Amino acid sequence: MDKKSADAHKATHFLHNLDESVFRHPKSILGIILAITLFFAYQIPSVKMYSDFADLLPQSHPYIELHNEIKSSFGGANVIIVGVEVEEGDIFSNEALAKIHRMTLAVDSLPGINHNLVSSVTHRNSRKVWMTPEGNVNSKSYYDPQGGEMDAAALEKLRGDVTADPRVYGPLVSPDMKMALIKAQLNEGQLDYEKTFDEIQKMRADEAVAGIKIHVTGQPMLVGWAYQYLDQIIEIFLFTALIMIALLIFYFRKAYGVLIPLGAVIVSSIWGIGIISLFGYNLDPLGLVIPFLISARAMSHGIQIVERYYLELNDHADHHLAARTTFESLFRPGSLGVVSDAIGLLLIAIGSIPLNTKLAHYASLWALTIIITVLLAVPLL
Repeated sequence: MDKKSADAHKATHFLHNLDESVFRHPKSILGIILAITLFFAYQIPSVKMYSDFADLLPQSHPYIELHNEIKSSFGGANVIIVGVEVEEGDIFSNEALAKIHRMTLAVDSLPGINHNLVSSVTHRNSRKVWMTPEGNVNSKSYYDPQGGEMDAAALEKLRGDVTADPRVYGPLVSPDMKMALIKAQLNEGQLDYEKTFDEIQKMRADEAVAGIKIHVTGQPMLVGWAYQYLDQIIEIFLFTALIMIALLIFYFRKAYGVLIPLGAVIVSSIWGIGIISLFGYNLDPLGLVIPFLISARAMSHGIQIVERYYLELNDHADHHLAARTTFESLFRPGSLGVVSDAIGLLLIAIGSIPLNTKLAHYASLWALTIIITVLLAVPLL
């Protein structure tokens, strides 16, 4: 018991000395915080916001390891499938086949496409194969874009050839012959989801006509829609910030109560994004909710400190004493709360998905910065 009491006394004495040291040199400490903030702000332009498909897969899983080994030969999981559906008749008309061919070329021109893994009924790799009486194997493409328009007999022969080929009839042409698929693979590591999505949407707009429906699916489209709504996500964040500012003005009705918590959140955000840059990570739109939550936590701590400061001013006319009393009262419990938040965020790294691991690393450190940027800086300010 005596040893425990002595250790507790040493800890208490250390924390008391910390309080005195902090308020003995407030300008110096704030100057250091400002310098670090400027350093992190300098790093922010190098942070990129994009989704990396590999970050969504558990890289240590045997299935994914096998996938990584064979994807260069047999294709990866970044598949784009375009469906061209005719409402009347079937796809075996000159207009429909020409449209499928144009769209196949457009898909083959997408950024990051694996040209060897593009397939459709009009693609050069879709070929009729037969054996000659001499025993030779011949082949030719089902569709010849340079051959001009086909008459009814030629279209009927093409329909029969496609129906006889199980590699095309079913996988690329629907059993009712009203839809043809264009399949393509993207090279992982060379992906620009936003540009790919924009090119596909442009292709759909250019080829849109009455009587033909164009369907597109695949992982690039899913991520592309996330990018499509990124502006709205930012708008929601800005509206949320305006609402918070309005609530601060309504609640405190003083400049300190509005500007200091906001300043603390801005500084904390600069530190957090700077940490992402130092790690060399990308900021994934799919994980933006976590930075928002950390910023909200920083705001709540800042409001709590300012509110306590005003309460202390009711008992102490000296605002320096009120600020120091606030620091002594809230720094230790606030730090404990921040550390527990950071540990909780770090536990996300237990998962094997790289997106979670990256998120856990920078988010836990971002949360820890609240101790300096909010719990320490706000009382000094």
